[in-house]
Amino acid sequence: MTDPQRIDFEARGYLSLTMNADILTQIQAAFDRSKDHLDDLPNRDDVFITLAEHPDIFPFVHAILSDDIQLRSITGFTAAPRSSGRGWHRETASIQGVNHTRSTLCVEAYIQLDDTPPGGANLMAVPTSYRFESDLPAIARIQDMPHAVALPGQAGSVALLHGNLWQARTRNQSHVSQRFLKLSFVHCWMRQALPVLSAHASDLIGASKNLSQLFGLRDVANAQGYWSGQLETHSSETGIPDRKFSSLKVVGKGSVPNA
Repeated sequence: MTDPQRIDFEARGYLSLTMNADILTQIQAAFDRSKDHLDDLPNRDDVFITLAEHPDIFPFVHAILSDDIQLRSITGFTAAPRSSGRGWHRETASIQGVNHTRSTLCVEAYIQLDDTPPGGANLMAVPTSYRFESDLPAIARIQDMPHAVALPGQAGSVALLHGNLWQARTRNQSHVSQRFLKLSFVHCWMRQALPVLSAHASDLIGASKNLSQLFGLRDVANAQGYWSGQLETHSSETGIPDRKFSSLKVVGKGSVPNA
């Protein structure tokens, strides 16, 4: 991650990237083969396993979250023609005991597999809102959110979103389906939402120390244990912004200032 990219992320709470055309073609094909099992992707095609550490995405997420990074989930979804979107929300809003405006608990990587058609579903975000302490305003339409911007909508576009960012997806008012892939990254000490891995998937993941950490295979992951991580072939990262968490005694009791 370059210094301008770090500044972009810290200023806005999101970063826009582009995937290599060759890997995009592979993902599109694997997505279509797995279209009836989009919540079981690691067991459906190896490309979804290796994608977790792909150089078009992973180094940027690693730089944001730090060395104790792991994959929380990888899922696909299709925005069918005339389908509804998803209203404004924060991905980490339900986690208590954390000062969210000063912490980075989650980074979501949205990969667009199709160009957004006119009237299609758009990913939306409110820049800098991950630093907001205010609640989400009550609005009638997604497009009515003040200061909201539409994120790039070309096939291969990747949006890295801070988990505390105000985000939404508009409805698909076109006659064309749109395919999306979402990878959520968190810290090693947080819960995962991955499917039970098949023997083949476990063997592939277990052959790599980094993938073992990312997919939570503790028995073959690094020896530093549950609360930390150390990846091979990646420079050590402490995360941005600085990770600050409330003391254990206030977990579950709301958000309090960090020491």
